Amino acid sequence: MMPHAMDPETSIKRLFLFLLFAHACFIIYGSLVPFRFEYIPFSVAWAGFQDVLSLPPQLYSNANLLANVLIGIPGPFLFLAAFHTRKGLVYALFLLPAALAYCTLLASTAEFLQLYFPGRMTLLSDIMAQTLGGAVGVAVWLMIGPYSRSMLRALLFEDGGMQTGTFLLWCYLGAILLLHTLPLDLSARLGTLYRQLEDGRIILVPFSTWSSPSAIIANLPAVLAWMPVGWFLVRVKGWSWAAAVMTAASGVAVLEFVQIFVLSRTTDVTSIFLGASGALIGGLIGKKGQREHAFEPGCVSRGNSVLGAALFLAWFGLTIRAFWSPFTFQFDRAFLSQRVNDIALIPLHAYIGKPYLLSAVNILEILAYFIPLGVIFSSFVTRHFHGESARAVTLLFFTIACLLAGLIEAGQVFLPQRYPDITDWVLMAAGAVFGHSISNAAWKVQTKPQDA
Repeated sequence: MMPHAMDPETSIKRLFLFLLFAHACFIIYGSLVPFRFEYIPFSVAWAGFQDVLSLPPQLYSNANLLANVLIGIPGPFLFLAAFHTRKGLVYALFLLPAALAYCTLLASTAEFLQLYFPGRMTLLSDIMAQTLGGAVGVAVWLMIGPYSRSMLRALLFEDGGMQTGTFLLWCYLGAILLLHTLPLDLSARLGTLYRQLEDGRIILVPFSTWSSPSAIIANLPAVLAWMPVGWFLVRVKGWSWAAAVMTAASGVAVLEFVQIFVLSRTTDVTSIFLGASGALIGGLIGKKGQREHAFEPGCVSRGNSVLGAALFLAWFGLTIRAFWSPFTFQFDRAFLSQRVNDIALIPLHAYIGKPYLLSAVNILEILAYFIPLGVIFSSFVTRHFHGESARAVTLLFFTIACLLAGLIEAGQVFLPQRYPDITDWVLMAAGAVFGHSISNAAWKVQTKPQDA
């Protein structure tokens, strides 16, 4: 007798339980790295922890406070997503404080364990900040949690079509907004904003800072970032390319306005034109795709092959420029030997001691650079295969992504200004896999209604 397939509700619950466990592991891991363990008796550690709890909270830094708030948000959200599976007021009233208590317990555990690792600071303010973040996570769940859960169910098991695709689009736009506002050094003071303008951080004349052709290459990521938006609005939503371009231009204008209040960011009107150009290119690709006939499984048209190869080469060139510039390679044996010895083999070790939010910006930028690789491979290769063939092609893609990430990190060994790190290699591969997964989901959303 064949075993029964797992029902969607159980699968979703297990997925959220896995994400909840992964989040807890990340917090514990990040609190203890680089793992310089020093044994002390439990009674001594517990007494020290009680002393920390009895003293007034001390604010280490505003960035540390904000980082801990952000770290605390996902825990209760995932807790509720995993366990809030039944309706009923009494059940909800029990589960909401349980989610918040879980967040506090996790933060307290991480802070207590830090007593065994010299160099790490055990702070009551970190526990309070993560608990505050947990309260935000509960509030976010109350606002969008059930909706997000139903969208995930539709995406994974029901092919929810247009609604799920729109949800993915909003998630993508939210990620872009986060990238534009980090490290969240916000200010709304008029004097500060005036100094932003005086220092040239608010540029109102388009293309006025483009002094050489290299500026075109440097700004291509802004074009690429909005291509998926134009493609989705034209190909999936059925909008005209002109409407897609206007929508993207409006979205970029809003983002640039928000960046006025982020002290470490530069607001440039040029970005509006770049985003509109990206949406136009994406829309034209989507319009072209609407006119093409369906492919047989395993077959790729010659035109799509050329376009996919061109996009891959453009992505690869931009990525090499971002991670290898200024290309001052050195091949001295003593230098290379020292560089190899200095490679950080413990994930996240290189980020210890850096401001948390700046580290978050760096991590998100690395992910963002490799997401297009997954999107390109999925759009021009994987989607044309099904069943076992698709799984084999996906495994091939994962191998290619790991090799390309390894190539880029290995190249940094020869560059004195760069720092090869196993963390970056993992992030690059993860970004590529994430882009591949999201693109596969988007293609499934786009093709299923046609098959019905």
